[in-house]
Amino acid sequence: MIEKSRILVIDDEVEVVDLLKKRLEKAGYQVVTATDGPQGFKVAVDEKPDLILLDIIMPDVDGLTVLRQLKAQESTSNIPVVMVSAKSMTDSIFEARKYGATDYIIKPFQWDELLKFVKRYLRLYAK
Repeated sequence: MIEKSRILVIDDEVEVVDLLKKRLEKAGYQVVTATDGPQGFKVAVDEKPDLILLDIIMPDVDGLTVLRQLKAQESTSNIPVVMVSAKSMTDSIFEARKYGATDYIIKPFQWDELLKFVKRYLRLYAK
């Protein structure tokens, strides 16, 4: 049996998490989720997903902080992280790249566009 790639979705908007989970599972991926930064970091450490989709703007602990934590942790430092956010400001993109984000996609996005990102980075970073 072929093992499905596991994707972690971290976003404080439950509707976004649910939609991404449904769509990614329908596309054949295993999906784990978190609705805040600390929970997302814990799930990443415990589950070691193949790819992380991480929202930047979240209450309390934002996505950039979680990204820095993920990249500082040996067990999660090599997991590709695609930042997903409504925030399209250049400084956020620069900061995300500086801290090790693999790429950045801006909401609202087309499903096909996100799926291309997912496929590309799962292929490039295959374990």
